[in-house]
Amino acid sequence: ADAAATPSPAELKKLQLGYGRVQYLLKNWDEITSSCGTKIMSDLERKQIVRTEGGGGGSCDKTPLRVQEFLGYKSTEDPLYRADKLMVRAAQLVDPDNLEDYLDVVEKYREKADQTAMMAFTSSWGEANPNGGKEVVDDYLEKTKIDTEETERYLKAILGFLNLEVLPPLTGKL
Repeated sequence: ADAAATPSPAELKKLQLGYGRVQYLLKNWDEITSSCGTKIMSDLERKQIVRTEGGGGGSCDKTPLRVQEFLGYKSTEDPLYRADKLMVRAAQLVDPDNLEDYLDVVEKYREKADQTAMMAFTSSWGEANPNGGKEVVDDYLEKTKIDTEETERYLKAILGFLNLEVLPPLTGKL
């Protein structure tokens, strides 16, 4: 198969599905990037957490690496896996007058998606690093969300250049 072949409608649909997944991630950010009540603790540990964290409703951990799952960095089965390569192949479908702008947005998407995945990884280690803690994880995770929002905007622009419909946001649990 020719690597530069025009993408099939099924391949282009991956961009639409991927965009829906990114929208879902942003809409359900806290639920997706947190894991609550999954730790098994002794009564003593539970009392210490209540005392130090002021809680009592069970402990929550941030799960920033989940962000990578929604951007195609965890599975070859993900619709956005290597999406930038598909986007470059799809350039031949773009109005020639808009080609330079399209390729510029594709490059910005690739850079921002890579940066988002790296920021999610960095966030996942925020507590383990010297001077780290839950606040450091939260800070990096907030930066990750801002990067994800920018990634989503570039992806939406790419759908526009390709005249691909923005599908309704995904629902249910992903």
